[in-house]
Amino acid sequence: LLEYYTEYEQFLDRVHAVYIAVPHHLHYEMARRALLRGKHVLCEKPLALAREEAEELFRLAEEKGVVLLEALKTAFCPAFQQLSRLAGSGIIGSIKAVDATFTKLIKDEAAREYDPMQAGGAWTELGSYPAFVIGKLLGTDPRSIRFVTCRKPHTGVDVFTRAEFLYSNAVGTATAAIGAKQEGDLCITGTEGYIYVPAPWWKTEMFEVRFEDTRLNRKYFANFEGDGLRYELGAFLRLIHGCQHGNRLLTREDSMFMADVTSRFRRGCCVEEIS
Repeated sequence: LLEYYTEYEQFLDRVHAVYIAVPHHLHYEMARRALLRGKHVLCEKPLALAREEAEELFRLAEEKGVVLLEALKTAFCPAFQQLSRLAGSGIIGSIKAVDATFTKLIKDEAAREYDPMQAGGAWTELGSYPAFVIGKLLGTDPRSIRFVTCRKPHTGVDVFTRAEFLYSNAVGTATAAIGAKQEGDLCITGTEGYIYVPAPWWKTEMFEVRFEDTRLNRKYFANFEGDGLRYELGAFLRLIHGCQHGNRLLTREDSMFMADVTSRFRRGCCVEEIS
C-alpha cells in the first residue's frame, strides 16, 4: 500500500522511523520534530549546521530512547571499514598526514547548491566527507582548524574551500569544491608507507598500501553495491534492533566533529578568502 502525506506531523503519526534527505538548512528542524515524536532518525549529512544543534539532537535521541544516525555512506562501506582497520593497525607506521578531496562541478547556478538561503556551498555540500575521514583517522580534537575559501561575490556561497587540521603529531587537509575540479583521491601518509585511494575514494572498491620497496605493495578490493545507501540503511536497521556495531562506524563524536567544523566555517572562524 502506497501512502503519501503533505503534512509532516501527519506523516510522523504513521511511521516508526524517518530518512531525512531535504535541503541542508532543514535537516536540524525536521530531525528535531521526528525525535520529539519518538521516531528513529537517519538524516543526510550534514546532520546539523552548528555543533549546538547536533548536541541537542543527540540529547533528544537519548531522552526518547531512539536511534539518531547521520547518513554519510562512506562510513558504512566495506572497503572504507577495511581501510580504517589497516590504517590503525600500524601497517604504514605512525600516520602523519591525511589528505582528502571531494569536488563536483555544478554548472547550474540556480541549483540548490548555490542558494545561500538553503545553506548552499561547497563545504556544506561535500565537506563532511573529507572532514569525516580526517577525524576518523587522526581524532576529533585537533589543535587548530583553518580554512581558505573562494566565494561567489554576489551571494557569498563558497565554490572552493580547503581546510587544514593541525594535530600535535599530524596534519589533515580537506578540499571541497562545486566550482572547481581536482582529483578526488585520498592519501594517508605514514612513517613506513602510505595508503592511496583513487577517485572516487568516498565510494571506493579498491585501495593500495604502498611502501618504499614496491614489491611489498598490496591492493585491497571490496564490492561497492549500488550507490552505497544500502550500507547505511543496514547499519540504521541493526541499531534499531539493538546491534551497536553501527555506532562504531559513525559515532556521535564523528557527527559532533563534522558539525563543529561546519559551524566554524560558517561563523568565519579562521577563514581566509581568495578571489
